[in-house]
Amino acid sequence: MKKPLNGIRVLELGCLEAAGIAAMLLSDFGAEVIRIDPPESAEPSGCLLTNEDSITFGTENPRAERLCDRGKKRVFLDLRDSRQRDLFDRLLPGCSLLIDGLRPNVLAGFGYTEERIRELAPSCSLIQVSGYGRSGPYADMPWSEACVQAESGFVSTTGLPGGEPVRSGGDMASFLGGVIACISSLMVLLDREKRKSSDEKDGYIGRQVDVSMMDSIVYGLENQFSLYLKSGIVPVPKGNNYALSAPVGNYMCGDGKEIMISVATEAQWKAFSEALGHPEWVEREEFLNVSRRIANYKMLGETVTEAFSHYSREELMKVLQSRACIYGCINDFPAVAEHVQSAARGMWTEAESITGEILRLPANPVLVDGMHLETHRIEAPGAQTEEILGSL
Repeated sequence: MKKPLNGIRVLELGCLEAAGIAAMLLSDFGAEVIRIDPPESAEPSGCLLTNEDSITFGTENPRAERLCDRGKKRVFLDLRDSRQRDLFDRLLPGCSLLIDGLRPNVLAGFGYTEERIRELAPSCSLIQVSGYGRSGPYADMPWSEACVQAESGFVSTTGLPGGEPVRSGGDMASFLGGVIACISSLMVLLDREKRKSSDEKDGYIGRQVDVSMMDSIVYGLENQFSLYLKSGIVPVPKGNNYALSAPVGNYMCGDGKEIMISVATEAQWKAFSEALGHPEWVEREEFLNVSRRIANYKMLGETVTEAFSHYSREELMKVLQSRACIYGCINDFPAVAEHVQSAARGMWTEAESITGEILRLPANPVLVDGMHLETHRIEAPGAQTEEILGSL
């Protein structure tokens, strides 16, 4: 079966990982993604490079092997050279999307303003991704993954109670920015198809999309910000506890193994209490409703820990399953790599590295009927230069 985006051609510029993730997702769904690599002569401070290091395999080389480059074609082009800009001008009209992961205003500095792109390729949409967006006083500020997490308020909510805030263990700003950029790309592609089928006489004019990694995190903090904006309560680090319900968090079992639980509604609290053989908890004054359980979450935690101490983790899992209580094991990466659910969902794929090594990687989590897992290749920088530019 053809993939949903077969026939769509995408250009990707820059070394920003968020832009690379967006383009990789489009490639997974069938788009032909052409990544423009900086010329081999460019220095790391060169004007074609972003101020966000691409951390892959412990290197900061902008032409290094990035995992998010799997499935892409790669072309050398130096937009500082007027002759090579002419090639870019001829390549762009055949593309539906231009994903710009360069520093803000770098592309315009080469003469490729929104107006110029629209003149060259009227139906090509420009998707621009950056740390803080293309407008506002922070637009030109250098950024990093950790600093965007900090500025967005995300870091202020993490860590242990009373302890130092900590950044996420994963690159959430890059991931969320990439996913939002991918959604934006699909939106403008759908808009184009709808307009092409309408009676508009002037044809489709490409859109300009501005994606900020900081905005993407703020949007992802919707629950916490909604609570703050409504009540003025400022979220603080609470470890694995949760501001909107209790008991939530990791608790020790009798065999020294931890388990994560989440009890949100009154019905869940009743089922949880009865499953553990403590129906009296439901009527206990300190735990009478969710507000009181949140206020007394430390006392509640001690009560739950004492009850859990009478079970091994395996025993407790069976007890919780008996009443459909919500729980999860706290798995490390080796456990997830062999997890039966991840295997059943096809969450692992393979990519052939530049050196020929077969790498095992997380797969695209969107399952579309008729699409099958395949081994992708991470091409060497510029590998398809002759193929792509020779066809112009």
